[in-house]
Amino acid sequence: MKNDPVQSAFAGLDDIPLRTPEGWKQIAKALASKFNVVAAKAARIAGDAQWTELTEELAAAFDRFMKRGPELDKGCVALIAIARALYGLDYDGVELYLAGMRHVQLEPGWGGSSDTAMELRAVCAMGLASTTYSDKLRELVNLLVDREWQARAGAVRAITAVGSDAAMLLLRFKALSGDKEPEVLSECFSGLLAVEGAEALPLVKSFADGRNQEVREAAILALGASRRADAVEWLKERFEAIAHLETRQCILLALATSRTEAALEFLLAVIRNGSVQTSALAVSAMEINRADRRIQEEVEKALRSRSA
Repeated sequence: MKNDPVQSAFAGLDDIPLRTPEGWKQIAKALASKFNVVAAKAARIAGDAQWTELTEELAAAFDRFMKRGPELDKGCVALIAIARALYGLDYDGVELYLAGMRHVQLEPGWGGSSDTAMELRAVCAMGLASTTYSDKLRELVNLLVDREWQARAGAVRAITAVGSDAAMLLLRFKALSGDKEPEVLSECFSGLLAVEGAEALPLVKSFADGRNQEVREAAILALGASRRADAVEWLKERFEAIAHLETRQCILLALATSRTEAALEFLLAVIRNGSVQTSALAVSAMEINRADRRIQEEVEKALRSRSA
């Protein structure tokens, strides 16, 4: 039986000597491969190794796969890997990122066709945000209304990365105008809290206290993830003020995610002194920190104190 050329080429990349002339030749050859999975792996290796000398080869491979579409790169596997590598290498190729942001690749699937390029658009949005292009926000606005929520979420992350006053106003507008996918709004809340800080807190708290459960939970989790002391204090106060079980559970998870001392002390107190149901919810929330031996020891101690 003949060796599978794809598998052979794919496996051979593991033995390439990094950052050597011979290694450069082999990676460049792999990037020129007609097999998208081979080129994708070569791009990941170049990106992980911060191999800036391969930037031109990466850009050339991107252009080749872009022109051939699903015929050569089903699922945009190579395009996504190459775009990620170029972004990680601080590539300033505005035209490449713009092409990726505008790329739609419909491929057959169950019940019709699906767009496999939404992740590519999101990655290229981050790439564009890192460039010196003066009109980057104008382009990123277009992606805020993309048909695919993954691309919209990518646009929000990219706008957050720009971080200007204009960028923050765009995120506020997106949050206030809404989105059918809570994940997109969650990115808005996180971005606003990360860049605006205390100025964003009233807006995010208004959503965390809103009527739509999915949006409410997205805002609550964003507050916890911000690790801000004022956000943690609000979450603690809100937990004590409401009776809605799912919301209380979400607040406990947000506090556990924050991992601040104030949040952990509150959770341990709930485990020690709360009702049986509330204590169990706090223990469950703390599972997110199960890899941290210190925290798990504190949870076990709180449970022993409860049963004493």
